[in-house]
Amino acid sequence: MPGIPAGRAAAAVPPQVTLPDRGIHDTAAASAWTDGFVTGNGEHGGILYGDPTLEKVIVNHHRLVLPNGTRDTLPPVISDRLESVRDKALAGDYAGANSDFAAGWSLRWTQTYHPGYELWLSTPGMTTVNDYARITDFRTGEVTHTWTDEYGTWSRRAFTSRADNVLVHELTPATGRTVDTTLSVNTALDGLPTSLGFTTRATLAGGSGYLNLRGTYPSGQGAFGYEGVTRVVATGPDASVSTGDSTIVVAGATKVILLTRLGRYESATEWDSEPLHAQLAELGTDYATLLSRHTALHAELYDRSRLDLNIAPADRGLSTTELIARQNASPDVIDLALLERLYDSGRYFFISSSGILPPRLTGIWTGTWTGAWADDFTTDANVNLQVAGGNILDTTESMEGYFNLILGQLDDWRTNARNLYGARGFLAPSRTDGEYGHMLHFDPGFPGHCWTGGADWLLYPLLEYYEVTGDETFLRDTLGPALMELALFYEDFLTRTDTDGKAVFVPSFSMENAPGNTGVHLSVNATGDIVAGRHALRAAIDAANALGLEQGSGEGVARWTALLEKIPGYRINDDNALAEWSWPSLADQYDHRHVHHLYGAWPLHEINPEDEPALVPPALRALELRGDENISAHGSLHRALAGARLKDGGTVYGSLRKILGNNMLFTSLMTSHNPDLDIYNADAANAIPGVLAEALVYSRPGVLEILPALPDELSKGSLHGVRARGRIRIHTLSWDLAAGTASLTVTSAVDQDVTLISRRGMTSVTTSAPVASSPLGTHARRISLAAGQRTDITISL
Repeated sequence: MPGIPAGRAAAAVPPQVTLPDRGIHDTAAASAWTDGFVTGNGEHGGILYGDPTLEKVIVNHHRLVLPNGTRDTLPPVISDRLESVRDKALAGDYAGANSDFAAGWSLRWTQTYHPGYELWLSTPGMTTVNDYARITDFRTGEVTHTWTDEYGTWSRRAFTSRADNVLVHELTPATGRTVDTTLSVNTALDGLPTSLGFTTRATLAGGSGYLNLRGTYPSGQGAFGYEGVTRVVATGPDASVSTGDSTIVVAGATKVILLTRLGRYESATEWDSEPLHAQLAELGTDYATLLSRHTALHAELYDRSRLDLNIAPADRGLSTTELIARQNASPDVIDLALLERLYDSGRYFFISSSGILPPRLTGIWTGTWTGAWADDFTTDANVNLQVAGGNILDTTESMEGYFNLILGQLDDWRTNARNLYGARGFLAPSRTDGEYGHMLHFDPGFPGHCWTGGADWLLYPLLEYYEVTGDETFLRDTLGPALMELALFYEDFLTRTDTDGKAVFVPSFSMENAPGNTGVHLSVNATGDIVAGRHALRAAIDAANALGLEQGSGEGVARWTALLEKIPGYRINDDNALAEWSWPSLADQYDHRHVHHLYGAWPLHEINPEDEPALVPPALRALELRGDENISAHGSLHRALAGARLKDGGTVYGSLRKILGNNMLFTSLMTSHNPDLDIYNADAANAIPGVLAEALVYSRPGVLEILPALPDELSKGSLHGVRARGRIRIHTLSWDLAAGTASLTVTSAVDQDVTLISRRGMTSVTTSAPVASSPLGTHARRISLAAGQRTDITISL
């Protein structure tokens, strides 16, 4: 690959291994859980690591959070302070306003996500291990560990079934040998609180062994406890399953099947009937049948999208250790083979950790009880970055977890708005553990309750889903009512005006930054909050008009239109950059990881060259001036997405390079929050496919743009499986910059005229669809697409 040294010679793929078409492998066992290969179905997850003498599986469940007493806590009723807080802030006493608005309240953290336990498979007699390899097949969701000895090939295969909601594990020995192993439970994982109680039981029933771990939470804090059960089924003429001291002992087996499921309980009696035992007892135990049922669902979902960066076939056979080492040897240049693999792994991580909930800070996987930031859903950036490609990369089913999270907490958002602001509508929290959406995470040091733009920010992916699918039932019954109710918050909140009669957003918070000249997070007119307010009102008007409905007295659209006229404009500072605070006395603080003032560029579409061309250069200047602070992955990802929308391939490439070139990849290809593998974190892992998709295809209703922010380094390739906002499927987009060509195949769900844009120019457009010139210039054409008709388009750049 040009610009990347070959480094050490590639390690040979072990002879017994057939590499998957799309997946990863490594030839060294993982000694730490962070390097373990993962499997998941959006509810259960597993991390597989260890060596053949002691294999370990950390079992996870998306709803396992450690009670801390906050589940039923409500935000304080402090709306009576609002007017005096506003007076102080508008008078320039930000510290006083900040202190007053949170006085008497201590910040509450979310309930920490935690692992279930670690399942151990101890096989001390495994003294000879050759040709070791571990593999993840992204298309099937199957993780394999395999090795050889003088007798032949041994293997362990595992997947988390979408069809049967169970972690399935198969152990097979070399020909003529048997599986002789002891299964036990390890609860002593990193950071385990001393306040938990555990009971492990090993029993036999119906020819199967059952290994059961029950964990009891501290009393009076919330849920009662959780449990996990593994059913052990051994086959073979001399196979036996027996119980030891809280262990299951397998001997003489020609095959072993393990079926594991977890559950969480609200009361001390819920597990008495052994529901997990009963569920597992009903499952079949043929591995091939179980896998077939699962892959029918998983593979269809995974195969919908693929990126090809014209990589040499040999590079596609490199192990993750080799790819990471090659990248680390040349940190200033992105290794395209690694980037292509990260697209594949990112989509796998995303669909595997999205189901009953969206991905957490660690996806669905963790091996510690003390995860950073409680391993929760951090809603001011991280979770939205992780779902950036969820709708547009044709995984709308996987977005249901996100939708369920948001829609399931709207009543809590109403409580937040009422208690904190005395307002109708919604106020969203800056973080949630998935059990509640109350705004509890604030104090004078972190005024999270001043972030008024959160509800619009978090509702946007639902609006994007509607733009992608045209799901009118969803708009009518779910999304539209929520958008119109959010507008009521702004009616009640925006009661102060400036000398020009424009509404003032006070208090306000540009997450998680403070103006450079005040050092106080509470502020006035944070640009991101203004963007959110403007968009919320427009979205409410659009929803009401589309549905022929209005909220309240029937005059909603008129009120919202009038209020929209009062929303202030954005400020351009003395550096010709889009200011983070559109208030004249507040100075920018550039060295910060968050970029909420670019909300209008991404994920919204307000700042673009066609509708707001004057705002594009200041927005780009704001990106240029932004410091890296701690080089957090989410900061680089957010800038990459904003850069893509601003048609800046250099920003996209440079932002991705800061992740790939700063040792932020575990051998599982899970990513780190900061350089040098400091914190296991799924932000980059899940978001990179969305970043690349936005760089290659941009869409909004009525507009389809190819290669909007393609870095020159990605000179040739193809992308398959994109859904455009505007109900268009892009089956394939291919490009070759050296040849000056691009081609795409699309199908529209409806008859429509679309503006097709290529900022690299359009010297000619060849297609069977009617084509007309565009008032935008020679870089654009009007294409008439017929509903349901597959259309090929070839462009000379």
